[in-house]
Amino acid sequence: MTPKAFEFGAQPEPAPDPVQPQAVPRAFDFSDAAAPATPAGPPKALSFDDLPPVPASSSLTAKAPARALFESEDHPAVRDALAIARAEHPLLFEQEEGRLAVLFRRILPVRLGLVTQWAEEPLHEQAALLQPITELVLKFSEIGVPALLDAALESTRAPTGMFEKLFRRPAPPAEYKPALLASRAQLVQLMADSEVALRKLEASAKELNLHGLVLAVVSTLAAGASDVTLDALLQRRTLIGQAVRQAELSTLQMEQVRQQAADLIGQVSSFLTVTLPALEMAQAQGGG
Repeated sequence: MTPKAFEFGAQPEPAPDPVQPQAVPRAFDFSDAAAPATPAGPPKALSFDDLPPVPASSSLTAKAPARALFESEDHPAVRDALAIARAEHPLLFEQEEGRLAVLFRRILPVRLGLVTQWAEEPLHEQAALLQPITELVLKFSEIGVPALLDAALESTRAPTGMFEKLFRRPAPPAEYKPALLASRAQLVQLMADSEVALRKLEASAKELNLHGLVLAVVSTLAAGASDVTLDALLQRRTLIGQAVRQAELSTLQMEQVRQQAADLIGQVSSFLTVTLPALEMAQAQGGG
């Protein structure tokens, strides 16, 4: 019998496909179908370096954007006011930046009620500090040291004419010593009291000046405010300016009084320590 082409003999029929069991959900399914292909080679140690990236929409990254460190929480008007103060008054701003920031935060955003009461406490404080200055100036006039010193010096001069020799009987120079000692002590105390009063007044005027500068900057920022608010700003600035000027005038007057008091203290000391001892010595020698 002639063989057939490509006859390889009888072959067994393939076995029917096995029945696949019904899929049952499993926790942590690590079947080969879901696992990625791994290269051949020895197994690697457990590693967390190759973890898949977290999607951008993951809840791990769904956080509020971080705020910049030291971000200012001031009102925008406060930041603008500080920038103007820094540009227009650099020296004062460098010295008083913290104080200016406090004042700007207090008055901004600008409101009429704030403006009408602005610097009310410093104004009253300065009015109270002016009173001791006025009292010290009056006290200097009441002491009357120049007239007393002139009389003491006049007593050291010998009469020049017959009329003076017969009718003028001046008190001896030594009798002026107690009064001059008391007057000198009063002048020394006045110098000490005036130094304290001036230091307080200058500090008060400096505080008022800062309040006035704040109003000047606020006036620049309040261009869109109502006419009533702008008028109040102008009136308050004028009032503060007048108070600062009054403090300057009182300070100048007190400094002049202090200079005169210092000169008189020197003259009284000269009379008591030089002139009077020399006269007493001359009288002793003449009497001897």
